[in-house]
Amino acid sequence: MMESEPTLVRTPQDRSVPLAILRREGRTNHRPRARYRLAVREARDAEEAHAIGIPVFAIPDSAITMMGYPMRSPTLLVLPRRLRRAVDTTLPVVEFVSEDAVMRPRLEDIPVAMLRFNLLAARALIERNLDLLDREYLLKRIYQEDLEEEATRVRLQDFLPLPPKGEPLPDRALRRATSGNRPRGRIP
Repeated sequence: MMESEPTLVRTPQDRSVPLAILRREGRTNHRPRARYRLAVREARDAEEAHAIGIPVFAIPDSAITMMGYPMRSPTLLVLPRRLRRAVDTTLPVVEFVSEDAVMRPRLEDIPVAMLRFNLLAARALIERNLDLLDREYLLKRIYQEDLEEEATRVRLQDFLPLPPKGEPLPDRALRRATSGNRPRGRIP
C-alpha cells in the first residue's frame, strides 16, 4: 500500500524563512523544487515557524502553570493532523483536526490540547479559568476534535452543557486526584 507523505516546499517568496527550522529532504529525480521538513526542537522553533505562516504552536510549561496547574508538563507541540509527517520533533505532539485553530490559537485551545495529553490537567485548567474561557467556543472545539469521551471521563459536564458520552471517573476518585494539585497562585 502506498502512502503519501507531506513535505514543505520553499518558494521564491519564502527566502526569508530561517533554514535553522527547516531540514532539507533529498531531491527526487527531475523535481525542480527542494522539499523540507520542519524541525522543531523547542518552543522558540515553533514560534518562528508560526510567525512565517506554518500552522504549529507550542504550549510551554509556563503557560500551563500560568493557568493554575502547578504540576510540571513538557512543552507540547500542537499541529494539524495533516502536517504530522512533515514535522520532525522530539517534543510530545498533539494533533488537531482544525488547522484554523492551530493558525489562530485561543486560550481555550490549551485545555483542548490537554484533553489529548493529560485529562486531569485539562479539567483543572478549565475549572480554574472559567471566568476567562469562552464556554461556547470551548464546547465547539471539544466537538470539532471529537473529544466528548475524554471530556466525559473527567466530568466536564460540571462546567459545560455537554451530554455524557462514555464512562466518567467516579466523582470521589476525581476529587481525590485533583485535590493534590491545587494552585499556589495565579498570574492574571
